[in-house]
Amino acid sequence: MPLPNSKQELADYILRRLGAPVINVEIADVQLEDCIDDAVQMYQEYHYDGAERAYRVIKIDANFVARNNRRHQEMGAEDFDSDKYSSYRAGARVMHKTNNVAGNRVYIKTDSDASHSLGFAKYWTLEEQLLEDQNLIYTDSGQIGVKIPNDIISVTKIAKVDSFSQAGMYNYEYQYFLNNFDMMYGGGGGGLTSYYIQKTHVEHIEFMLNTAPAIRFNKHKNRLYLDTDMKRLSRASNGGKKAHYMLAECYVITDPEIYGQVYQDSWLKLYATSLAKMQWGANLKKYNNTDLPGGVQLDGQTLYNEGREENTALMDELRNNNQLELDSILWG
Repeated sequence: MPLPNSKQELADYILRRLGAPVINVEIADVQLEDCIDDAVQMYQEYHYDGAERAYRVIKIDANFVARNNRRHQEMGAEDFDSDKYSSYRAGARVMHKTNNVAGNRVYIKTDSDASHSLGFAKYWTLEEQLLEDQNLIYTDSGQIGVKIPNDIISVTKIAKVDSFSQAGMYNYEYQYFLNNFDMMYGGGGGGLTSYYIQKTHVEHIEFMLNTAPAIRFNKHKNRLYLDTDMKRLSRASNGGKKAHYMLAECYVITDPEIYGQVYQDSWLKLYATSLAKMQWGANLKKYNNTDLPGGVQLDGQTLYNEGREENTALMDELRNNNQLELDSILWG
């Protein structure tokens, strides 16, 4: 029979590996589907063919800057004391209870020069932002973040915001080449060696002075947060008047519903089969020592142990293969 190219074909393959249709495999369809889903998840998260490196762009505009500009960095907020208006500076965060609202809310002082008579609401802003795709109030950090598609399981780095060495004809590289034109073509005797050394120095300065933005990403939240100076992003987009794009390096899962050949992977087939065997054994363990017609006894524990041993061996193979892949990257 042809190799499996869909979830149903893989399910039929697993049943045949376990003995069907010669014997009756005591496992429900939903249990078999769970085993396949668990195997695919393990494959996508840990197998070197389960995800691939990709690059996606992030559009930076005025809306992005406004939604991600953290107004303050304090971990906690003290309770608001109306008798101490003058003790708070712009940017201070306090907890305040508003009328007809359950629980305290976090407020940020936006103006230290406002008079006391203007009242609390005149110069205190509620640190509360509504996510555009969910009815969820987000007050932990004051950042909306970038919504990440579900197929991305990891974001490793973001390209630098700007560069002092990339400024059109006025950048260092262009000016150095222009003023040393003869030397580049052998007239000065230095050739490309001097240019290469100078280029290395510029890249080192670039690395020291213009670091890439720090990022935070959790695949279960599907949100990417950039911890950088939002003024730089605003300048790069000319105050939001033009779109500025940043490049994100990420890892995208290989979806078997799109690429059916994933179900043909030898490790995935064996791993899903071991999970199904463990499930079959778990179903039968409750009937251990039960006599069937003809004096046959069910032995679900042995079946479960066989599946577990196969599963452990496959997990060791997965860890060892990934370690070899990592070593080859480190060693070059």
